[in-house]
Amino acid sequence: MTADITIITTHLYLLAYAGWALFLLILLIAARSLAVLSGKSKADGFPPYHYNPACPLNRLHRAYQNTLELLGVLIVVVATALWLGNTALSDTLLPWIVAARVAQSTIHLVGVNHWLVQIRFGFFLVQVALVSWLAVDQTCSLLSLLKP
Repeated sequence: MTADITIITTHLYLLAYAGWALFLLILLIAARSLAVLSGKSKADGFPPYHYNPACPLNRLHRAYQNTLELLGVLIVVVATALWLGNTALSDTLLPWIVAARVAQSTIHLVGVNHWLVQIRFGFFLVQVALVSWLAVDQTCSLLSLLKP
């Protein structure tokens, strides 16, 4: 029974991470739609590579993009943990990974200055360190299966 709860918990935290990305995307769609419908912007007035940190909509776009940068890696690492049935560490680390992602995105939305960028980067490093730890753990588990 414990293994089933652990697997469910792992899935829930992975869904929480993806849900945060989806939430940011819905906010972005809503904000852009309002800008177009109100006549403040043209439908093609959102160039993908133009970034003006003073514009909240640009910061929202970047916060969404930044959420995606680690999502693919996280999915592969967590899928490996689920496949191996080795989810104890992922259950411990995933809440912190999700919390660090939400904190990073929230700070991105608040504004941009030297200190906010430093704090945001700190939260990103936390995510990378924790996902790396989880990846190394899963790699060791996989390699242990190769021993005769």
